[in-house]
Amino acid sequence: MASAIENTIQDFRIRLQRSQLGAFFSWWKQELRDMLPARVKAGMLHAQRRVILQLDGEELYVKVFESGALHEIEVISLAQDARLQQQRIAELLSDRDLDEVSRDLLLPESNVLRKVVVLPIATEVNLRQALAFEMDRQTPFRADDVFFDYRILERDREGGHLKVEMLVVQKQPVLRDIQMLEPIGIKPGGVDVEIEGRPAGLNLLPLDMRHRIINSKSRANNILIVTLVVLLLMVMAQSTWLRQHQIDKAQAAIEEVREEAMQVQQIRNRIADAAEAAGFLQNRRAASPPTVKVLAEVTRILPDDTYLDRLLIGSDSVQMQGKSANAQQLIELVNQSPLFTDAGFRGSTRLDTRSGKEIFDINAALVSGGEE
Repeated sequence: MASAIENTIQDFRIRLQRSQLGAFFSWWKQELRDMLPARVKAGMLHAQRRVILQLDGEELYVKVFESGALHEIEVISLAQDARLQQQRIAELLSDRDLDEVSRDLLLPESNVLRKVVVLPIATEVNLRQALAFEMDRQTPFRADDVFFDYRILERDREGGHLKVEMLVVQKQPVLRDIQMLEPIGIKPGGVDVEIEGRPAGLNLLPLDMRHRIINSKSRANNILIVTLVVLLLMVMAQSTWLRQHQIDKAQAAIEEVREEAMQVQQIRNRIADAAEAAGFLQNRRAASPPTVKVLAEVTRILPDDTYLDRLLIGSDSVQMQGKSANAQQLIELVNQSPLFTDAGFRGSTRLDTRSGKEIFDINAALVSGGEE
């Protein structure tokens, strides 16, 4: 159960490292490293060093891979007493502060089959399974008979192809080398390949065969890093929350001011409408004489033998209907008034048989503004 969980975690880690998000984090980590002081970077490289084990017959070469270079520290003969060699290696690693450093068995390039294959880019999600499926077609071996790892050489996203270099080694020679190391107390955590005089950074061992060495210092550093990241995320979250809170408060204040501004604008519009209405009435009053004044003027100009049955005073005209002893003279009298102009009959006059007077219907235009 634990092995299955570990395999799942490791598979997820590999997928993350080889995804676009993983590439971004790798770039980000590299940028952060470049910003660190040289002393800190040297310390980080020192913490990432590895013990490299190379077998040549019964000779075991113990080396350290640090800062991109291999440094030989001891050559041990496996033909001697295993207990003595185990104690010697333990003291050697302890004296050089390497007892909690990962240990890899390094194979010469001549023992490894290197094969470049081209696969659909969609297989990258399960690339190891895809390569295992292609093993007997691409190599003379079956997947169950070999250990292998791979390196992605090229991603052609437009063409949809993935160029991968597959490094394959037969199981039995590797298992034999691992068994030779067991009597002296060494269990490698990985099997790497020497290419151009240095480890290629691969691990041909399957997950369930990798021996893990717990580095207390590295674990403490990882805990500190995780704590730092968590604190950083908390600070970022708090900063984001505070910023959003300030934005919400500002938006609420803006909304309140906006409502007040809308109320002020409504009041201004009402004032403007009232002023416009008042101006309109004033203009109307200025354009037309008051009704009382018109009524007084009509009373003044009409003779005593004339009386009205109907008087209509409009905004720009006045209509008079009634009876008069001499209706014809009324037109002249109306036109002589300073308040009226363009007086004329609306239709012809006719005689009222009962009173003996003429029935008239006169319409006249009001003079704008009138005269005082």
